[in-house]
Amino acid sequence: MDQDQIIKDIITADQYNLAQKEKEAKLLPIFKEQILKQIESLDNLKSFYKKFNVSIDNVNSLNELPPIPVNMFKKFDLRTCKKEDTLRILHSSSTTTGIPSKIYIDKKTAFRQTRSFLSTIKNFIGKERRPLLIIDTEEVDKAGSDTLTARGAAIRAIANFATKKVYVMDLENGDLEINFDRLKNFCDNFEGQDIIVYGFTYIIWSRFYKILKEKNLQLNFPNIKILHSGGWKKLIEQQVDKETFNSEIASIFNTSPKNVIDYYGMVEQVGVVFVDCEEGWKHVPDFAEVIIRDFYTMNENEPKKPGLIEVMSILPTSYPGQALLTEDVGEIIGIDDCACGRKGKYFTFRSRVRKAELRGCGDTFAERRGD
Repeated sequence: MDQDQIIKDIITADQYNLAQKEKEAKLLPIFKEQILKQIESLDNLKSFYKKFNVSIDNVNSLNELPPIPVNMFKKFDLRTCKKEDTLRILHSSSTTTGIPSKIYIDKKTAFRQTRSFLSTIKNFIGKERRPLLIIDTEEVDKAGSDTLTARGAAIRAIANFATKKVYVMDLENGDLEINFDRLKNFCDNFEGQDIIVYGFTYIIWSRFYKILKEKNLQLNFPNIKILHSGGWKKLIEQQVDKETFNSEIASIFNTSPKNVIDYYGMVEQVGVVFVDCEEGWKHVPDFAEVIIRDFYTMNENEPKKPGLIEVMSILPTSYPGQALLTEDVGEIIGIDDCACGRKGKYFTFRSRVRKAELRGCGDTFAERRGD
């Protein structure tokens, strides 16, 4: 069967049905073929694998594929599609280094990202469209823009579940402020109904929840699903843990904390999200993989041992996103045996890495004259 069709079948199917060994057997040949193609179109990637002395043809397991550090997307122009085939360029928030990642997206990658995101999220909130309250400003999602931030990309993805979109924030003198007229109008129209809320974790907490709390305001949406991602670093610094966040945000909307759903994702892997299940663990969809690597040896860690999170994905054709080493710390909790019933690995995010840049990565990845 054609590889494109195999990938389409995987990303459009119901997720979390493949046991881990079955999934790895399906994904390994796909990853190998994709990486071999990308090596031929990108000299930096060819240099990377050459210096690791890795022969893709001889790789027998996913953990044998060396991951690219995500900060390489800040240092190098990593595009594996033709320039004229670039549909848009995604940019990370660049809050840590001040230098954003730059991710090239072509039409095929964009299609796969959208379909995979939909098949993942519907497993947790259902496939029905409903009103969407976006705790952000419309400026981050300018229609037709050929460049997009992580926030804009996330909003566009969630909007596929919307019958109506309402942005509740305005940008005033560089700060996000609640537009209470729009919020009241949304509540008047949809109070008590089944709706979705989406926002970045830190924005929901600092620019929405805290303001409503100060004003002693409560909304009435018991049948809500509140999706949020990103920004945990600042909340951890404020000693706000997940349990506190879920409880407080739920109280503002008059709903259960179980309706507050966190997911982990990154602009370098749009379309791949790891959503909290009913037991509080993040699950790996069937088209992706997570490997936890030792901080010093880079070997794969056993479950319950924290390390660097590596994210793998079969989605991208326009940039080398098959295996990326993040600057985040996590640990595998278990495999195929979560009480929620979903198959595959499930894990937890712990924190960002202190001084995350890995020494020597730039030299390893750079193409050298004469190589």
